[in-house]
Amino acid sequence: MGGSLIALFALVTLGFAYETCLSREKNPYLFFGTKTSYIVASRGGPTHTKVHEVPACEPVAFWMLYRHESYEPEEEEIRRLQVLNDFKKDVVSNYRRSIYNKTNHRICLPDYQLIESWEWKPPRHNLMFAGDTSSEEFIDALKLAQNWRQRYPNLFTENRRNYKFKYMMDDRRSTTSLGGLSRGLFNKSVVYDDFLSEHDNKLLRPHKFCEAWTKNVGDTPIQLRLFEAKQEYKEMIRNVSLRLGFNYDISADAIRIIFDMCRYDKAWDISKVSPWCAVFTRDDLRRLEYAEDLETYYNYGHGNELNAKVGCVFVKDMMNFFTSHVGNELPQQPQVMLQFTEAPALLLTLAAMGAHKDPVHLEGHNYHSAPMQARKWSSSKMAPFNANLAAVLYRCRLNGSYQHKVLLLLNEKPISLDWCTSGVCEWSQFVIKLGEVANGCDLEACNETHIGRNVAILVVAVAFIFLAAVVAALWCRSILNRGKISK
Repeated sequence: MGGSLIALFALVTLGFAYETCLSREKNPYLFFGTKTSYIVASRGGPTHTKVHEVPACEPVAFWMLYRHESYEPEEEEIRRLQVLNDFKKDVVSNYRRSIYNKTNHRICLPDYQLIESWEWKPPRHNLMFAGDTSSEEFIDALKLAQNWRQRYPNLFTENRRNYKFKYMMDDRRSTTSLGGLSRGLFNKSVVYDDFLSEHDNKLLRPHKFCEAWTKNVGDTPIQLRLFEAKQEYKEMIRNVSLRLGFNYDISADAIRIIFDMCRYDKAWDISKVSPWCAVFTRDDLRRLEYAEDLETYYNYGHGNELNAKVGCVFVKDMMNFFTSHVGNELPQQPQVMLQFTEAPALLLTLAAMGAHKDPVHLEGHNYHSAPMQARKWSSSKMAPFNANLAAVLYRCRLNGSYQHKVLLLLNEKPISLDWCTSGVCEWSQFVIKLGEVANGCDLEACNETHIGRNVAILVVAVAFIFLAAVVAALWCRSILNRGKISK
C-alpha cells in the first residue's frame, strides 16, 4: 500500500514537473495589437523626460488626433466570445480525464484552476453595454489630459475659446473620450455649446466614405492568409490545442476568440492575470501580434498606396491649422485642436506622413527575418487604446530672428521620420515634406465614379481614333481604286 502511494506520488510529481505554468510569467508579453493597453505602449515616453522642452522656443499651437479608450465588446463580439462558456467545459473535461497522463504541453494546475473558475460576467458582457467605453480607460484619458496640461500650461488654459473639438456626435466612444479628456483639462465634463466644435464623420472616418477603399482594401489581406497557412502558425495552433488537452487541432477561429478575450481582460485590468492569456506562450502571442500587423499594414498602412491618399486629410488639417499660426505674430484662437477618432484613421494618417515605414514589406513568409523582428510597423505600439498623435508648433528666437519648429509625438514619444529623426522638425522641412502631402490631398482616388468616367472617356477616345483610322484607310483605298479604274 505504501509503495503504491509512493509510486502514485512520484507519478503525479513527475507529471507536474513537465507542466507549463504560463500564468506565473514574471515578465508576460503584453503587446496585443490594437487592443494593447496604453500603459504598455507608452512606456519610455516623456513622462520621465523633458522631450517637450525645446530650447529657445515656446509652444504656440497644439494639434492632436486621439483614439478612444478601451471598450466593452461589440454585440457581434459578445456573441462570439460567449462560445468560451462551452469551450471552458471541454477544457475542464480534458484536464479531469487526463490528470495523470500529462505531457510537457499540458497546462499546470494553477492555470487550469483559473480557466475552471472563469465566468461570463454581466454587466461587463451584457449586450446592453455593448461597445461602451470602459471606466478604467476613462481614467487613463483623464490622466493623459492632465499630463498635456502640465506640460503646456500656456496652451491648455481655462479659456474655452482656445479649443476646438472635432468628434463624432453619433459615436458614444468619441463623446465619452471627449468627456474624459475634458474632465482632465477643466476638472469637469464639457458643455459642448461652450466650445468651438465640428462633428463631421466624413472628416474623422475618411476611409468609410472612400468608395475605392471600401471596395478594394478593407478585406482580409492575402499576406495574412499566407501567414496563417504557414507551418509555424499551424504549430502555434497545435501547441495551444495540446496545452488545453485536445488530441486534435482546434480551429483558427477558436484561437482568435481566446486571444480576443485575453487582450480584453488585460486592457480592462493589466495587473490581473487573465486565464485566457495563460493559454499562450510568448512566441504564440508574437505570432498573433504579427498577424494583426499584417492586417493593419495592408488595410491602413504602407502595404497599399491608397491608404496614404486617404490619410492625407488629417495631414492637411494639421498643416492648415499650423499655417494660420505661423502667418500671424499675435496668438491665434483656437490654439488647441483635438480630434476624436478611431485606430484606422490614426494609422492612415501615419501612413500619409511616411511614419513607421519599413525598408521591406511585411509579408506572410518573412516573419522570422531580422527586419520583421525589428519592424517599425507595430500596431501594438502605434494604435493601442488611448493612442494619440500630437503635433506641437513652437515659435523660436534664434540669432535675433523668429523661426518655427514642430514637435511630433506618437503616444507621447518622438516620431522618427526620414527627414526629421529627432521628433523636432524645422518648419521649412515640415512645409516641404508634409505640405506636399496636404496640397495634393483631394481624395480624387476615392471617387470610383470619377475613375470610371475617366476610363469611359479613354475608351471613347480610343474608339474614335480607331474609327477615324478606319475611315481614313477606306478613303485612301477608294482614291487608289479610282486611280486604277481611270487607267
